[in-house]
Amino acid sequence: MKRILVILFFLFFEFSQSQQINLQGNWILDKIQYQNGNPLEVNHPSYSNFLEYNFNGNNLEINNQKFKVSIDNSSISTNFRKMQYKFENEYLVLNEIGDDKIYYFLKTNDYLTKYPEFEPNEISFENKKVFESNSIIKPTFTNTENFEEFIRKNIPSYSSISATNNFFKARYILTKENRIIDIQIIEGITKTFDNEYKNALLKSEKFMKNNFGKDLLVTQTFNFFKMFAGLTNKEEKEIYSFVKNGNQFYEKNEFDKAIANYEKLLTINIKPEITERFGYSLDQAFVNLGVSYLATENNAKACNSFKKVGDKTNFKVRNYLINFCK
Repeated sequence: MKRILVILFFLFFEFSQSQQINLQGNWILDKIQYQNGNPLEVNHPSYSNFLEYNFNGNNLEINNQKFKVSIDNSSISTNFRKMQYKFENEYLVLNEIGDDKIYYFLKTNDYLTKYPEFEPNEISFENKKVFESNSIIKPTFTNTENFEEFIRKNIPSYSSISATNNFFKARYILTKENRIIDIQIIEGITKTFDNEYKNALLKSEKFMKNNFGKDLLVTQTFNFFKMFAGLTNKEEKEIYSFVKNGNQFYEKNEFDKAIANYEKLLTINIKPEITERFGYSLDQAFVNLGVSYLATENNAKACNSFKKVGDKTNFKVRNYLINFCK
C-alpha cells in the first residue's frame, strides 16, 4: 500500500510539473464565450480586444502588467484573483473564479499559424529592409518594470511635459542582434525631451530581446492631453462634444440617440494631427457607432464604421469584422 501511495504521489507530481511547463511562454486570446457556450453580446466591452498572457516561472505578465503568481496543476493565483486552467488541444482555457466567461488562448506561434495576417510587413526604413512590429510580433522587455514605465522613469522632464497638451511619436530599429539603431523622432516635443527619450531608449537596450530573428521597426507614442482644458480650436471642441454625448447614450443602450451624435463626427474633416491626438477616443467612438448600427440592424454602415478604426489586425474591431463583415 505504501509503495502504491509513493507511485501515485510521483505520478501526480510529474503531471503537475508537466502542466506548469506547458503553461510557460506567451499566449494570445483567441476567443471568449460564456460558460453555457453562448457568445458575448456585441456591446460587451470584451467582445473585441487584445489580451496577452506571458508566463515566466512564477511571474505572469498581462498586457505588460507584471504579477507574481502561484501555479499548481489546475489553478493560477495572484494576491487578488484565482483562475482555473486546463489545456484543450492547442488551447489554454482559463476561467476566473466568480466569472461566467471562458477564455481561450493560443501560443504565439500557433496564433500566427492560424492567422498569418499578423506576419510583419517588410518595408524600407533608413535605406534598410525591416519588418514592422505589431501587437503580436514585437520586442520582449526583460526588466522587472514594463517598457513604458522604464522609459517614463528615465525621461527627467516627463512629469512636467505630462501636464501639457502634446503628442510624441518616435521610431527605431531593434536589430536581430538586439541593438537599437536609427532612432527617428517623428513628432517631437522639445529638444530636451526628445534627447532624453533617446537616452532612455538606449538605456533600455540591454533589456530588449528580438525573438523574431529579423530587424524590427518599432513605433512608440506618448499622448499628453489635458482633456477639455487642452482643446485648442472649434474642431477639437466639436469632436469632444460629439463623442461625449454619444458615449452617454451608448452606455444607456439608447443606440438611435448614440448614432445621431456619433454620426456628427462624419461631417468633420478631421486633420491627421488631430486624429493622432484623439486616436483612442475617436477609435472607441467609431467602434461604438458600429455596435449601435448592429443593434439597429444596419450591418453595412456598421462595417464601414469598424473599418475606420482598422482592419482585421486591429483588435479593437477584429472580431466585429470577422463575425459581421464577410
